[in-house]
Amino acid sequence: MKLPSSLVAALCVAAAFISTLRAEDAPKIPGLDRAPAAAADALKKYAADAGMKIRKVSTEKHGKVTVYEAELVAPGKPEREVAVTADGKVKGEEETVALESVPETVRKAIEAHAKGAKISRVQRIKEDGRTTYEAAYVAKGKTTEVEFLEDGKVKPEEK
Repeated sequence: MKLPSSLVAALCVAAAFISTLRAEDAPKIPGLDRAPAAAADALKKYAADAGMKIRKVSTEKHGKVTVYEAELVAPGKPEREVAVTADGKVKGEEETVALESVPETVRKAIEAHAKGAKISRVQRIKEDGRTTYEAAYVAKGKTTEVEFLEDGKVKPEEK
């Protein structure tokens, strides 16, 4: 089958146009433009390595340190968040996990703390070399989050 020359020409023009698209022509990620270049590059690399896409980026304080936190999504994968410092170092990671995958001591503490509330989500949080687990409880339409240490104790509030 022979294609009309006008169709071939149109396809060549379209291919040339697509090949000239640059990174800045890609869809904008909300909030990424507010992150320093090193932080933005680190977030993009983390997402690519995880096989996920950045939904949005927010600026937050972790103690006295400003971090740039990306929400990552991918079909068939649990949602994840990663926070990096201005120089691109990973400060923390949060991943939604199944309650059954949580260490037994923590799982039992999460279940005991429910007191009739529904456990809607559990996240594993890795920050500064420590791992904690945050459970979200829903009762009477209100959601409460409680963070647990690896020994099953409730994490003390930070000041």
